Amino acid sequence: MGISIGIGTLSYQQSVIFCLLSITALTIAFTLYKTNKIIPFISILLLFCSIGSLLLNENKITGNKENFKKNYKIGDSYIIDIVEVGNKTRKWKKIISTVTHLKKNNKIIDCNEDVVLFIETNKDTLQIGDKLTLNTDLNTIKNKGNPGEFDSEYFWKSKGISKIGFVSNQSYIKLGNSISWFNKWSTKSRDYLGGILSNHFKGQELAVAQALILGDRSFLDSETTQAFGNSGAMHVLAVSGLHIGIILQLILYILKGFSKIITRKKSLLIALIIIWIYTIISGLSASVLRATFMFSVLAISQIYEKNYNPINGLFFTGFVLLLINPLFLFDIGFQLSFLAMIGIFWFYKPISKIWFVKNKWLRKVWEGTAVGLSAQLVTVPLTLYYFHQFPNYFILTNIGLMLSTGLILGLGMLIFSFYWLKYIGKIAVYILNIVLIFTLGFVQFIDKLPGSVASGFVLNWEVVLISYALIISFYLFKKRRDIQLFLYVLSFFLISFIVYQRFSHLNYSEICFYNNSKLTVSIKNKEDLFCFYNGEAKDLSKIKFIIESYIKLYPSKVHYLSIRKKDWKIQSNHLSIKISKKKNGTSIQLNGKNYFVKQYENSEDKMMEEKVICMPWVTPHFKNEYSLEKGAIRYRF
Repeated sequence: MGISIGIGTLSYQQSVIFCLLSITALTIAFTLYKTNKIIPFISILLLFCSIGSLLLNENKITGNKENFKKNYKIGDSYIIDIVEVGNKTRKWKKIISTVTHLKKNNKIIDCNEDVVLFIETNKDTLQIGDKLTLNTDLNTIKNKGNPGEFDSEYFWKSKGISKIGFVSNQSYIKLGNSISWFNKWSTKSRDYLGGILSNHFKGQELAVAQALILGDRSFLDSETTQAFGNSGAMHVLAVSGLHIGIILQLILYILKGFSKIITRKKSLLIALIIIWIYTIISGLSASVLRATFMFSVLAISQIYEKNYNPINGLFFTGFVLLLINPLFLFDIGFQLSFLAMIGIFWFYKPISKIWFVKNKWLRKVWEGTAVGLSAQLVTVPLTLYYFHQFPNYFILTNIGLMLSTGLILGLGMLIFSFYWLKYIGKIAVYILNIVLIFTLGFVQFIDKLPGSVASGFVLNWEVVLISYALIISFYLFKKRRDIQLFLYVLSFFLISFIVYQRFSHLNYSEICFYNNSKLTVSIKNKEDLFCFYNGEAKDLSKIKFIIESYIKLYPSKVHYLSIRKKDWKIQSNHLSIKISKKKNGTSIQLNGKNYFVKQYENSEDKMMEEKVICMPWVTPHFKNEYSLEKGAIRYRF
């Protein structure tokens, strides 16, 4: 997974030149406005891009961020402020923090560098605003280079973070807490509401309730998260426009009952205040901010009785959010949520008109399905690019969760509002528990259906750009049947190419040596994949995680075989494998070719094998030796 576009890839000098050229182009463009109206808009786009690049680079070369980069060395002590705390139930907690001071040569140097830490917290509870002093080494975040792995470098870089550290419970000292009243209020509110849910629900029902109602996904286990992803319901777990829209409609519906004392304008204002409070409590993620800001623009336009164009509102929202934080542009959730909204605005009406349903309730189901189809149509190229898989039953999933999502949110709000009333609270808890059990069961049922996920899609950025060029063309020329016919033909060839590429991945044959602390080798022979690993049972979960990432690119039926205490020999019509452990490593014979995985630094044996693979901690000494340190090593056969 990953994207080839860097963040702030232009140098500072290039940004300045690009900015000046853009201003010049803009000046010339407006003189040509009458002859060509699109040139000024392109120039404005270039100007904003150059200004954004300039600001990003300005941020890199000035201020306290540069102090950290210039002065920090391995072994230095530093002081951090905690900005975000992960799952409170886990021993090692993921902490997002800001390094505020470096302690170096009896001097205190001001800094402002965001880092991610995994802290062992047995002795006390950490919370937002805590100040800690520690001297754990901070290392640059790097990918291991294994096929299909999560792109940690890009993910953290998109949040302005490039350093990571692991801190034992004896390696830090708490200095105090400097949380602002705003953060203190939002954290306490979220913890209080989370505590109400924890008192009544357990297990993954509680985890789904926390994720869907409060936007806290840290309690979800990997199996539940994977089930939601495979069934096409991941958007339900991330608080977004869907949730904000449902809550807004619920509030307006309730206030409608008080129409004699509360006018429509006041109802909209009350609803706006409530959804902004909810947005703050749920964590102010990019997708939630986008939805809340956009609904606010819509509500304000209705209050002042102004015409509202949803596309203009969407792009105005994006413009404001990117002014606040330009790195939102590289956030995957931000990208997908904006594309989904564009899809709904552009294609919902044409899709909904394909089939006219007379029955009122069935029509609601079809309209909801049309919303899902229009959103999926525009997000699918980017989804395949990032995640390499497609949920085949997403329509069925959306139909099944259409009602339950609204019920979970509505009942959750009811429990929070009337928690102090015994009987109403108990009834709401009982009903919500049934809905949560149904939701989990339904998602797991979809996940287990044959062919629930189609994997093996590996799209490069050129294919993604062509896909979006076609989607935009379909919208721009929606009234031109002759052009649309041509676009359909192009789409057919593009889809055929993507399907052919996936089919070739299904029938791929290669041996892959993974960058892992334990020896892990996979041999893929068309639909079968044999994974040989040198580890104990406790190591298998980590190895499965690596292999599951691989089979997203190259779908296979996996066979896990431990070589810790046993040599293996596998013989079939087109495959011959022999694996045996030697004094200084592991010998692999595959269809007459020899490979040797070297596992010790010092070895006097002269190896005549065709390929010698050195484990990440082993330094290559000869020309025929290849190191796994920089990533997996793969050979076709």
